[in-house]
Amino acid sequence: MAQNGNDGGGGTHLRPDPGLFDERYNSPAALRTIATELRTSLDAMLGKGGRPNGNIDQISTGNGLSVADIGQWDDARSLASTIGSSNAGAKFAEVYQKFIEAYESVVEAVETSADNHDRARRANEGGS
Repeated sequence: MAQNGNDGGGGTHLRPDPGLFDERYNSPAALRTIATELRTSLDAMLGKGGRPNGNIDQISTGNGLSVADIGQWDDARSLASTIGSSNAGAKFAEVYQKFIEAYESVVEAVETSADNHDRARRANEGGS
């Protein structure tokens, strides 16, 4: 976190919290835990996780989503009526698919980062 400081000229600037960079800690295990949680959500979006509603297969079949699938609040009802009209559901499915692809890229990047950190740690420590 950053703290505000006075730059001596009447203005302020951000400076890092004391001790922020005293120790550098890279944990491939922590990154893998995050990637696992992200992948679980991704699987649900792909219809693999047992989530009954809102996965890409359900949206792209053309059956659309109902208010019961999305929720009962005002915006959810509006979204359900929009998705259910003409080809709006197909267009929504296209956008949702693009979101899933981007999300999957993030998951893969976190997994790759964990591998890179682990490889660097082994190289630096000489361990396996």
